[in-house]
Amino acid sequence: MVLGYFDGLCEPKNPGGIATFGYLIILDNGEKIEGYGLAAKPYSKDSTNNVAEYMGLICLMEEMQDRRLLNPTIRGDSQLVVKQLNGEYKVKAPRIVPLYRKALELKNELGAKIEWVPRELNKEADMLSRLAYDLVIKGRLNEIGCRVKNF
Repeated sequence: MVLGYFDGLCEPKNPGGIATFGYLIILDNGEKIEGYGLAAKPYSKDSTNNVAEYMGLICLMEEMQDRRLLNPTIRGDSQLVVKQLNGEYKVKAPRIVPLYRKALELKNELGAKIEWVPRELNKEADMLSRLAYDLVIKGRLNEIGCRVKNF
């Protein structure tokens, strides 16, 4: 079974801080693919934790799609994102609607199952979102979008 994990953060304040994300894919053979990125323009109104969570999920699913990884189980610690994508919560925030639509489209194309996990079980994705944050602070990450971590 292919597993995916995603996480996002917005610091030092939410909203209006620096919104970054991280994701992890674990393949059937145990190989790991790690990614991260900047979710929105720093210190803007679009720089929020929820935007970061959605961007992490979208980048994760786009990477899965590029690699033709179908029927994955995807886990995140954002109850809001997981419940919205599973139809339990409505999407009300205008800045989230296009992200939600894109994530739902990718979820359906992949045949993905989205599950909530406690923060303690999402440590690697959290670490990658913090790596992205550190890179932004150091001026080494300034473009919005997805990146696969190079070793």
